[in-house]
Amino acid sequence: MTLPADAELLNPSVRRGLFAAAVFNFDGTVSLIREGWAAIMARMGVELFRAQNLLTVPEADALHELEDAVLRLSGKPTIFQMRRLAEDVAARGGVPPDPDELLADFQARLLGECGQRCDELAAGTAAPEDWAVAGTHALLRNLRGRGVKLFLVSGTDLVFVRAEADLLKLTEFFAPHVYAPAADTHTFAKGAVFDRIVRDLGIPGSHILSFGDGYAETVEAKRVGAVAVGVASRERGEPGVNPLKRTMLAELGADVIVPDYRGQAELVRWLFAD
Repeated sequence: MTLPADAELLNPSVRRGLFAAAVFNFDGTVSLIREGWAAIMARMGVELFRAQNLLTVPEADALHELEDAVLRLSGKPTIFQMRRLAEDVAARGGVPPDPDELLADFQARLLGECGQRCDELAAGTAAPEDWAVAGTHALLRNLRGRGVKLFLVSGTDLVFVRAEADLLKLTEFFAPHVYAPAADTHTFAKGAVFDRIVRDLGIPGSHILSFGDGYAETVEAKRVGAVAVGVASRERGEPGVNPLKRTMLAELGADVIVPDYRGQAELVRWLFAD
């Protein structure tokens, strides 16, 4: 059995065989409802730099650098990225904004981007598959059919994750294992979910699959010895690998890179060494 044609094997010695648990990141890994969030943050940063005459490179270069920076904080509560933007302003000699005010601004902008998507899903004018990473539902059915316990993790507030997972018809796969920060708390860590699987369920790290497009879940997966499938997803409807995500995931030690789950049947057969 070979990997799908669009998959990239980065670790030829990766463990293959039976897996007992799979941890999925939410935004960008299974859900596209919030796609574009990193670009929104990058635009906020450029606006902050411009307002205080702190731009030292062309705006296009600054946008690229900022998007890469916030992607590397993905998976942590959003306030961490707001703090990073404030620190960037201070590092350039400017007056740093209040991270909590930045967070409120970001959430308002993001709501403007994704609110209509949620309305369309709620009304039935958009299908769950329209705003999920391609092949997500088929992959989850495949893993569930093999007896794999499924866990969902996110740095987005839990109330939003639950609501958006319902709209995407994903809750049935993960409930009750949905983990994200409670509103107004900034202490959630994805590593605790991996630790709980190992400690409470007695599943060795090597028998855990991790699917993620971000920093935190990939780092934590490798920490416990899990097999990390990096999901270098692009915007809705765009084929191929996101180069920013691919570079980051490779640096973090992802074992396999996929753009989405269109080839999930082959991918799972390869992972399980069928």
